[in-house]
Amino acid sequence: MDNINLVIMGKTGSGKSTLINAILEEDLAPTGSGQAVTKQNKMYSKKMLLPLNNENSQSNKYGMVGKKLNMYDTVGLEIDTSITQNTLKDIKKFIKKAQEDERDNDITLVWFCVNSRSSRFESYELELIKELSIEYEIPFVIVITQCYMDEKGELEKQIENDLPELSVVRVLAKEYKTRGGVVSAFGLQKLLCKSVIDYNNNKIKILETKFLRLLEDKQSKIQKLKDKGKKCVKTYGDKAKKIGFVPVGCIPIVHGMCIKMMMDLNKIVGISSSKRFANDIFADAVVGVIATPLMGIPLLSSVIASAYIETIGDAYLNTLMSVIERSSDTELKNNDLMSKRIREELQKRKK
Repeated sequence: MDNINLVIMGKTGSGKSTLINAILEEDLAPTGSGQAVTKQNKMYSKKMLLPLNNENSQSNKYGMVGKKLNMYDTVGLEIDTSITQNTLKDIKKFIKKAQEDERDNDITLVWFCVNSRSSRFESYELELIKELSIEYEIPFVIVITQCYMDEKGELEKQIENDLPELSVVRVLAKEYKTRGGVVSAFGLQKLLCKSVIDYNNNKIKILETKFLRLLEDKQSKIQKLKDKGKKCVKTYGDKAKKIGFVPVGCIPIVHGMCIKMMMDLNKIVGISSSKRFANDIFADAVVGVIATPLMGIPLLSSVIASAYIETIGDAYLNTLMSVIERSSDTELKNNDLMSKRIREELQKRKK
């Protein structure tokens, strides 16, 4: 491992700068008492000894020599401010650049700091973590800062409930003096261990989460397209019912409506198709639907016309959904490929 790139994020007063100074063992980042001390995003770099030993080890030495630690101190995040938007743009640039420059043994992750005395974990913090971790496939470690007490608080329980896939580490970066004595700093080695040793596992979790989200998004998209398609088929069925009152004469009109309906269904799913294409696949789509002669029978023609067009529409919509489920977003934009797959699926359903 040659470089460890850490982005330190969190609201104003979450203890980011104090944490950085404690890790680097130098007073490099300006600190304060809740005010927005960090005015601009800045990176601090240092070669250090970093952990390879177990977090429960009694050794104070971390066991890794000559590894470069890059810590990116960021301006405090506050909801709906121009500073926050600019900060996020810079953070994204840093993450992207660090990942582009990564060598085989480098790691890049985010420490998201939350002050233990905060009343709650804000919804925008939760959404931000989910967005960045998925978009950049980057692991997050939640750092609960300024922990003066041993017991786990309600805030930490909330975070673990909202983000069960992430590591949560409690730290006190700087010793705290009280009337009863001094509370020693703790948690830094555990934080480094969780970040370095668990990095690959955390990276895998992020990739699994992203895959599941993409799968859920696609399934949701397909369901929405299917709902629109069903509505389209129903609309054409209602139109056919009105036209079907004219026995025999309605047959060519209903056939034309079928072709137009298939073109509209293609349009709904994002496939451009010509009338010629719709005519070419119409024969395949109507296989097994023997209804045309029945449209010549008075009184029955209206009902038959509606059922005929809805049967074809439902069958063709199912064909489209089957093709879409097996196609990537890039493939869906290739009309020639989609046309080929639709024909192949219709031929398969013939057998």
